[in-house]
Amino acid sequence: MKKPFVIRLTVDDSDGMRLDRWLRKRYPTLTQGVIEKLLRLGKIRIEGKKVGSGARISVGQMIEVPDTIDRAIPKPAEPKSKPTTPLTQEDEAYLESMVLWEDEEVLVLNKSFGLATQGGSKIVRHLDGLLNAYGVRKGVRYHLVHRLDRDTSGVFLVAKTSDMATFLGEAFRQGNIKKIYWAIVVGQPRPGQGVINAPLLKGGDGNQEKVAVNKAGKTAITSYRTIQGLQKRGITQFAWLELAPQTGRTHQLRVHATHIGHPILGDGKYGGQAATAASRQLHLHARAITFPDRSTGTPLTFIAPPPPHMEATFKDCKVDWERMV
Repeated sequence: MKKPFVIRLTVDDSDGMRLDRWLRKRYPTLTQGVIEKLLRLGKIRIEGKKVGSGARISVGQMIEVPDTIDRAIPKPAEPKSKPTTPLTQEDEAYLESMVLWEDEEVLVLNKSFGLATQGGSKIVRHLDGLLNAYGVRKGVRYHLVHRLDRDTSGVFLVAKTSDMATFLGEAFRQGNIKKIYWAIVVGQPRPGQGVINAPLLKGGDGNQEKVAVNKAGKTAITSYRTIQGLQKRGITQFAWLELAPQTGRTHQLRVHATHIGHPILGDGKYGGQAATAASRQLHLHARAITFPDRSTGTPLTFIAPPPPHMEATFKDCKVDWERMV
């Protein structure tokens, strides 16, 4: 009997999604029972390793499936396409207001505060849906290659071709894409700069909706530097930090900031009342991203101005952020 060939699929979106959900998204009629059987037999693997259906996947990872996988599921009458919600003029203007750069291969956005990257429970309006509808109008299929939390604003890469999506996914996986964040935190970190090395585990504190520092978790490293203390009424109440994640764990910056005793302003999920007393809007912004040009390897850097609520906080603390950088 001829041995089945292996198809290698590169994850180009859905960072952090469960493997079984990702497979069902790619193969809509694949049943959970078939997935479990193929995993149990080792016919579906991540990076060559046997895993369970609940394994979390990351952008750039290689997922191996048998080339016979299509025979394990009934053929749909017609190929299914991603449902598209018609794009209103307001949505189009909103999306275009976020554009920092666009060429034949990549779209660079300044994602707005409060806009989810992808849909989910009770999330109807999201960037993925807007780009899907926008792509129908423009004749382009946009590919998400990473994520930002809904309440994190800032520079965001979107691939316009499958080749670029694969390239960027691999670049993220290899650590060849560097990101710089700005955050306004409660208090003044001492020392003013350093490295936070604290492993993170989802549900590590017993709450499955949160991530916690836990020695059983995955390695998570963040470098930080204080740009300036921020004063109100003559008292330094906050600090403006530059954060450089060396790993890309879920909620890494938010948990690490709280871990050193200086939660990000507005972060009620991890910072509690100390973080929300002055604002309930998260003050975390993806300021810059650097990635290699696909043709030449030359580093390309894009930066994004902070969202209105962060600008308002700077102004309230009498700081002209544009003159500081």
